[in-house]
Amino acid sequence: MEQFTIDPQETETSGRDVSDRQLELADQRWCRDKSLALAQLEGADFNDEHWAVVIFLRRYYLEYGLPIAARVTAKALKEHFAGQGGNKYLHRLFAGGPVTQGSRLASLRTPAYATDPSFGTSY
Repeated sequence: MEQFTIDPQETETSGRDVSDRQLELADQRWCRDKSLALAQLEGADFNDEHWAVVIFLRRYYLEYGLPIAARVTAKALKEHFAGQGGNKYLHRLFAGGPVTQGSRLASLRTPAYATDPSFGTSY
């Protein structure tokens, strides 16, 4: 599994270990069909680029847990997808925000502060 350059102290919120997160993800019985159906409801045309982000988010959650703030996940996404264009690339794929919409489509809990309704923005 790929290593990320994130400070572990700012990522974990629940203190749960990896085995707990593995059980949580296994209990979801997640499959690509669920994400695809949800994406279609949201009007998103899913392709391999979208799947790469969804898989990254699930692996990131498995390794680090739910971060304290969405900006931590946003930073990890930006670093991982820097070669494709970083934030601009990610927001092109996920109009609802790569962290907010991406997490939802990956069947993950959305990190705190992922959206700011007063500014109309989403990570």
